[in-house]
Amino acid sequence: MKIVCMGDSTMQYNDETTFPQVGWPQALEELLNKDVRLMNFAKNGRSTKTFMEEGRFEDALRFTDKDSIVLIEFGHNDEHDYDPKTHTRPDFEYHDNLKYMVEECKKKGAYVLLCTPIYRRMFLQDGTLDPKCHAGYQEAMIRVASETGVNYVDLTSLTKKKIEETGVEESKEYFMNFASGVYENYPEGKSDNTHLRMKGARMVRDLFIDAVRKDPNFKECFNV
Repeated sequence: MKIVCMGDSTMQYNDETTFPQVGWPQALEELLNKDVRLMNFAKNGRSTKTFMEEGRFEDALRFTDKDSIVLIEFGHNDEHDYDPKTHTRPDFEYHDNLKYMVEECKKKGAYVLLCTPIYRRMFLQDGTLDPKCHAGYQEAMIRVASETGVNYVDLTSLTKKKIEETGVEESKEYFMNFASGVYENYPEGKSDNTHLRMKGARMVRDLFIDAVRKDPNFKECFNV
């Protein structure tokens, strides 16, 4: 069995050059059974538009078959309306691109699971997260799931709730948000509230596994 990941930097595999940044499937891999292969095609900075334009979707599709589970998570770069290279409108290009990806994967016989984009750590003064994060994109992806007859995991809602519960300061540990002198790769520190460290990747992973635990397609995937 294969798990094929298609997405952006929140899913991307990271090596030692960008440590401690990781994509959440790297934490998922820790709990996979030994006969499950994870193939991660996610790439930093990509939207549904650029992922297809650059041929990355076709590359991933070549490894997709009836023994594959396909996880698709986009939205962070699609919503960048200041960048025409990546921007897509949620009810138009984003919706249509996702629908195309799902339908092509289904033609291969794969089991497709859509994952709404994980929340950014964007706290307001009242201690809640900015409700505008991924507005429209979360809903568009859920609509695509309904229209194509595939399941989805609402990581947007799940991560929003978890980050708020964790709190303003402690939730920094989920993200690339740390002071200077903590990591050799980033001597000046970082204030990045989108990309994950391992603690955040494991948080997303645990939410994901809890959401799919009763899904028979994942029955043999995890050693937990």
